[in-house]
Amino acid sequence: MKSFLKMNFGVAAGTICSLVFAQALLAQSGSRSNEYQLPVPSSQIQETYGTWQGSGQRSEVLPYPSRETRPREVVRVGFGQYDHRALDNLLQKYVDSRGDVDYATWQTDQKDRAALLSYLRGMNSLDPAVRSSLASEMAFWINAYNALTIEGILQLFPTRSIKDHAPDANGFNIWDDFKLPVGGSEYSLNDIEHKILRKMGDPRIHFAIVCASKGCPQLSQRAYFADSLDQQLAYSAGLFFHTPEKFSYDVGRGQLGLSPIIKWFADDFGRSDQERLQYLAQFMPAEAGRLAASGSATISYLNYDWNLNLAPARRPVSNQNFVPVQSLRAQGSTTRQSPRQDFYSQTPSAGQQTETYRPVRPAGQCGQGGCRRPMTSGYGASW
Repeated sequence: MKSFLKMNFGVAAGTICSLVFAQALLAQSGSRSNEYQLPVPSSQIQETYGTWQGSGQRSEVLPYPSRETRPREVVRVGFGQYDHRALDNLLQKYVDSRGDVDYATWQTDQKDRAALLSYLRGMNSLDPAVRSSLASEMAFWINAYNALTIEGILQLFPTRSIKDHAPDANGFNIWDDFKLPVGGSEYSLNDIEHKILRKMGDPRIHFAIVCASKGCPQLSQRAYFADSLDQQLAYSAGLFFHTPEKFSYDVGRGQLGLSPIIKWFADDFGRSDQERLQYLAQFMPAEAGRLAASGSATISYLNYDWNLNLAPARRPVSNQNFVPVQSLRAQGSTTRQSPRQDFYSQTPSAGQQTETYRPVRPAGQCGQGGCRRPMTSGYGASW
């Protein structure tokens, strides 16, 4: 009986050893031939790579890399360490001197579509607990708002106005439902503007964040950076009040025509009309500034133009025309002078108003190319 048990035990042990040895050989052989792949849940693949909707359709998930190239654990960074150079290059390439965006060309350039998505996806690696300056936080969130808006429009394009999607015919609201993961939490455009940026106490952010409309502030051709943020915000505010479509004045009649942005966010600029004008006077042309500070001006509000800030289609700009951020900072400059610098020497026409956007089709309907909607219930996994 004992010998029988010993014999059976030996056979079992031998079988197990053979199976282990065979499996090891198979793995080793498969590894050399690149045919053997470790089983990885599809959710993990999607979390690592996401899916891309640049064409309006979900693409297949990229295969998980071999063990030698598998990505390491994500290094979490603070606001001050996040790299905005990718966005800076894209803005220089696709935003013209009037702040309009060549969405048509950008949408068809797969490399640059992927670059914008990569820039946005990387924000989830941010660790808010890392000590950062207020300037670096503000620059981060301004860039996040502008980049997220651009991404939403690129997914919706062709479209006439962001207002067609706030909400659209299916109830989707781009300002509430289009969310960006940052540091493990999700933020909508409204979250970024009202719960973060406005609470930082600098009303100049209203001249820097752009909702993809003609009535918005001019979209900068450069990303915002902490070390030049004050100068950039001052320039954006000055440019806003030197743009006839957004500000008008008539000194003889004592009239100021303000953008509705000043009315919508009145409390951010001051507790009374006089206090608001005292603050805003510094950004206006000299004559208008003196009128605003005098306390005798009559205020009216211009119409708001909700038409898309769409630039005419053009050929992509060559990379050799870009001004790298590194060289810009090495020269000690804070921000490149805009081609619209001449606005500071022009006198806007008094009383000029813009045409209010009027939809030409029911909200949510797109052109012949169909309608693409961003960030539905399953979209969050695509980041």
